[in-house]
Amino acid sequence: MSKEETLEEVIARRNKQILRLFTMHGYEVRLVGDDQKPSVVLNEMVVLSCYAKNFDLHFTKEPFSSEIVKSFKLKDDSDVSDLELQEAIELSTHRPVYKIKLTGTDMFLVGYNYLNSEDGIGRYPVFAKHKPKVYFDREYAAKLAEGLCNDKYPIEIV
Repeated sequence: MSKEETLEEVIARRNKQILRLFTMHGYEVRLVGDDQKPSVVLNEMVVLSCYAKNFDLHFTKEPFSSEIVKSFKLKDDSDVSDLELQEAIELSTHRPVYKIKLTGTDMFLVGYNYLNSEDGIGRYPVFAKHKPKVYFDREYAAKLAEGLCNDKYPIEIV
């Protein structure tokens, strides 16, 4: 980290390297959650069992495990092959993600807006085709879905 670079800039650079590693090998991923400890969502279907520490990406045997099965350096001139990354993904057990979908459409819950955002009055859901909110716990997604159903939104969990 150079003296001119802030912690936020270093984290942003590291996260950009994570995305680059996957996209250069043809994987569709996005980072969700805390920028300092992002979760890597693959194909909007699973959250990968991996974590970043400094500029290293560590794949673990299973979620929340400390057993590292493969590690990669995150750098501009990555020497990781397609096969190595594929092997790391296959060696790990990953968690499914759950999304709330507007029934009969290809629209997903992406967030909420408020009639008065300053005091949180009048919260209403926002649905879109891209970047759905993902939930790691089906029960929590079901609880949110139930609330939306009570508000007369035809939704399903996928």
